[in-house]
Amino acid sequence: MLKLFMDESGNGNPSQPLIVGVVELGEDADGIEKKIRDLHRDLSARRSLAGLPSFEKFRENGFHSSTDPLEVSGPFKDLMRRIFFRTYMVTTNRVKFQNVAESELIELMYVKLLSDLSIRHRREAELLCFIEQSEEMRSILTRLPDSVAKQARKTAGQPISLPRLNAQTVGKRDYMSTAIIDYVMAAVSRWLRENRTTSAESYAYRSFKEIEPSISLLYSFEDGRISSRRDPLH
Repeated sequence: MLKLFMDESGNGNPSQPLIVGVVELGEDADGIEKKIRDLHRDLSARRSLAGLPSFEKFRENGFHSSTDPLEVSGPFKDLMRRIFFRTYMVTTNRVKFQNVAESELIELMYVKLLSDLSIRHRREAELLCFIEQSEEMRSILTRLPDSVAKQARKTAGQPISLPRLNAQTVGKRDYMSTAIIDYVMAAVSRWLRENRTTSAESYAYRSFKEIEPSISLLYSFEDGRISSRRDPLH
């Protein structure tokens, strides 16, 4: 059984690229989850930040890249540097999908990503997929197993054995490991919004460069493969 943690970024905000991402933690998934929870407990005890709205939100809901104060995001990024994980992402600037409802597009992106992962991990018995809960996911979730299997067999072009997909929605506090893909997608989104700059003076580029070693695949519906382990930028 392989554990995957998924989330989307940019939904509801047409000025940002839409990204669906997954983090794969491998056999140490439970150990990494414990490290994240331990860090949350230690940071939550900081008296100097008590009363700061973003800090109180962190204490209640866990790590989130868009709202965490620097005193939280810094230690979390340090932890990310010390653990091993792989990330897979599919993104779109929506140009090819102007007449497609965002909820339909998000479902299409989940199916694309999970079908590719089903083929990649076809020797696994089960893919246990934790997706951060949202209104859209409630309706998508029931369709995912059949849609993913259908797309995977279409992509493979032949009958193949696939792992059972067990997808379920969770809150941020249920599995704090979802914060990893949240932070990675935030860095990717900043970099994409700056037209994939390669200037070392750009914070967006430096942030992307730091997380790129974790990227097994960053795929754009418009431009194809942007970065991967086989074809990294650096």
